[in-house]
Amino acid sequence: MYREINEEIYYLKESLRSKEKLESLRSIATEELNKKKQNLESLRKILQKEEKDVLKLESMSLSSFFLNIIGKKEDKLDKERKEYLAAKMQYDECVLAIKELENQIGICDKELMNYSGVKEEYQKVIKTKQETMINEDTEIGRKLRDSLDKINELKLDIKEVREAINAGNNVTDALMEMKKPLNSAKNWGVWDMLGGDFFSDIMKHSKINDANRLSYDVQHYLKTFEKELLDVNEFTEIKVNIGSFAKFADFFFDGLFADWFIQSKINESISNVNNAYNKVELILSDLKRNLSQMQKEQKLLESEVNKLLEI
Repeated sequence: MYREINEEIYYLKESLRSKEKLESLRSIATEELNKKKQNLESLRKILQKEEKDVLKLESMSLSSFFLNIIGKKEDKLDKERKEYLAAKMQYDECVLAIKELENQIGICDKELMNYSGVKEEYQKVIKTKQETMINEDTEIGRKLRDSLDKINELKLDIKEVREAINAGNNVTDALMEMKKPLNSAKNWGVWDMLGGDFFSDIMKHSKINDANRLSYDVQHYLKTFEKELLDVNEFTEIKVNIGSFAKFADFFFDGLFADWFIQSKINESISNVNNAYNKVELILSDLKRNLSQMQKEQKLLESEVNKLLEI
């Protein structure tokens, strides 16, 4: 009897957790969406200004003639074009982020419909279990109930830790993918500084654009990993210190799109990727150690339950 009730409670509690996680994810996404929309307006104004600066230089007549004579027009135009490109990259990244967040909120709303009434059902089953426990208050029954409750909690905790580990693995994989074009951009940049031609400059910026695109994946996986770590802290007895990690994740992306045209910025980004990888690996190591301990505890409790059921 208790086994059937506890199995039902486990699945209902798992549904409740899934519902709470979806609600939390939707709340975070909504808050982030509002911030991104506000930021988009500021970026649009900056982009329009930079575009006007480029067009103004390209359409200069008399002034352009004198600037060409002293050899300054092309330098100034090149500077304005780079500033416009940097602004365009920030603007495009913000637009993509908004679309992703809106899509994420829509998915949450759709999935939340699957958990309608789960809380009421959970409370109903808990009440049934409580009534059964009152009617069969024996020593063996108390031990059995206690062990089955602990097993249910452990199974849920193990699920949370595994989800966090999977999210962390996605981060490390994405970071390694991002590092490839960054290293290539670094090499082309060195060649460019040593007197490379137009082709080396184009290749450098091509690899930077590749890294830029991959950084969207890294950002998504970092945020997902952070959310899974919060779930581990909230739903289990394991406490993962993510304060420094959260600050680091924000710092990592603060200047990512600021100025890709400086070689030192490429080196700094490679360093950030390496630091991110090392930090995530340390957290993963701790999670895997806790997972192993919980699995051993679950196996021991299940053995105790089997012995009690055989009496």
